[in-house]
Amino acid sequence: MTVSRRSLFATAGALAIGGSAGSLWALLGRRPEGGANPEPAGGLSRAREPHASSAPTAPEPGEARLAPTDTWAQIRAHFELDPELVHLAGILIASHPRPVREAIADHRRALDAAPAPYVSENDGRLKARARRAAAGYMGVRPDDLALTESTTMGTALVITGLRIREDQEMLTARDDYYSTHQSIEFQAERSGASFREVDLYSDIRQATREELVESLVGQIRPSTRLVTATWVHSATGLRMPISDVADRIAEINERRADRDRVIFFVDGVHGLGVEDEDIAALGCDFFTAGTHKWMLGPRGTGVLWGHPRAQDAVRPTIPTFTGDVDWGSRMSPGGFKAFEHQWALAEAFEFHGNVGRRRVRDRIHELTRELKVELDRMDHVTLQSPRDDELTAGIVCFDVEGQSPAQTRDALRRRHIVASETPYTPPRARLTPGIHNTSEDVERALRAVRDLRRG
Repeated sequence: MTVSRRSLFATAGALAIGGSAGSLWALLGRRPEGGANPEPAGGLSRAREPHASSAPTAPEPGEARLAPTDTWAQIRAHFELDPELVHLAGILIASHPRPVREAIADHRRALDAAPAPYVSENDGRLKARARRAAAGYMGVRPDDLALTESTTMGTALVITGLRIREDQEMLTARDDYYSTHQSIEFQAERSGASFREVDLYSDIRQATREELVESLVGQIRPSTRLVTATWVHSATGLRMPISDVADRIAEINERRADRDRVIFFVDGVHGLGVEDEDIAALGCDFFTAGTHKWMLGPRGTGVLWGHPRAQDAVRPTIPTFTGDVDWGSRMSPGGFKAFEHQWALAEAFEFHGNVGRRRVRDRIHELTRELKVELDRMDHVTLQSPRDDELTAGIVCFDVEGQSPAQTRDALRRRHIVASETPYTPPRARLTPGIHNTSEDVERALRAVRDLRRG
C-alpha cells in the first residue's frame, strides 16, 4: 500500500504523541531492537532505494542480506560513491553504507513527524543499543564505553579530566595528533603539570618495533603520570605496537602507588575499523576514536573506552544527560545533538561485524601493501610509510619528485583519483584504501602516479 508523505507524517505524529512507539515503528517498517517486526538477528538493513513519496516498508521474508561470504563487489554496492572517481581519501570522512544511510533517514523522518515524543521515548534505549553494538565489536563492556562526537572530544575528555599533580608530567610523541598536544597544553595550564615530546624513530621507512617501544617507554620518569600514543599515525601510516608499550608500562606500574600510576592513553581512530583487535586486550587505560572514518559510521560520532582500573583517574568535564549509571554514562557528553546520527551508530558497527573484522583487516592491508610495494619501485617517488607490514595499517604516504603534496593531490584529482594531503610539517601526499576499494582502483591510482614523472 502506498502512503503519501503528508498522511505518513500526520499518522506518525498522532501515534507518537499518543505514546504508541510500537505503532509508530510498525508504520515506519523498522524497529531498532525488540518488539514487533524486528530486524533479523545479526543481519544488515535491507537493500532498498531511498523513498520519494512513500513510507518505508518492512523487509520481505528471505530478502537478500549482506553475509560474511558476500563478494567485495556486493559490499561495495552498499555505498553511493561516484563511480567515475577512485576514492582513496576515506581517512578524512567516509561514505555511509546503505544500512547507516537508511537508519539515519528513518530516524530523521520520525523526528520530523514528532520530535519531542520521539526523543523522549527512544533516546535512552537507542543510545544503549549503540553502546552495546560498539562494545560487542570492540571487545569491551558497554558500561565502560562512552559515546562522543569525535576523536578530539574523547581525547579532551580524558586528558583535561585527568587527575594530575603539579609535580607530575605528561609524555607524548612529537608525531601525535594536534588534538592530543593541545589537550596536554590545556591540562598543563590548569594543573601546573609539565609535558615533554619525544621522537619515535630516526627513519620512518626503517622503523622497528623495538625502536618505537623503547623511544617512548624509555623516556618515562618517576614523575610521568600520562603517556599518550597514536595507534596509526595519519602523517606516515605508522602503526604503533600498542600492546608492547602497554606491557612495559604495566611493569613500571607494579612498583607504583595508584596516585602515581602511569596512565596510558591511545588515540585509535585510524586503527578502529581496520585492525582485528579487541580493544580491552591492547592493554591501554583509555582508548578513543571517531567513528565517521574507517568505521563508516555517521558523521559527528565517536567512542571513548576506559579500563575499569583507570576510570577513577579521570573526572567528567561535560555534564551527561544519561544519568550516573556507569562510567560510560557519566563520561558521555549530554546536550541536544544530531540524535539520528548517534542512534545509527549501531548499524555501522553491525555492518563491520557482518563483513567480519578479520576479513576487513586482511582486505585493507592487502590493498595498502599493493600501493606501498609499487610506489616504492618508482624512481620519482619517495615512500614515507614504514616498509614493514606489521608497522602499517591503511595509510600510505609519499612524495613525488619536483612536486608539493598539494600539487600531487590536485594532479591526481584531475586524473579522477581522490587522494589527500597530510596537514603536518612536512606535508605528504596520501592514499588510504577502504573496503569499498578494489585492486583495479589501486592500479588506476598507481598508473596516475606513474604519469606524474617529470620529463
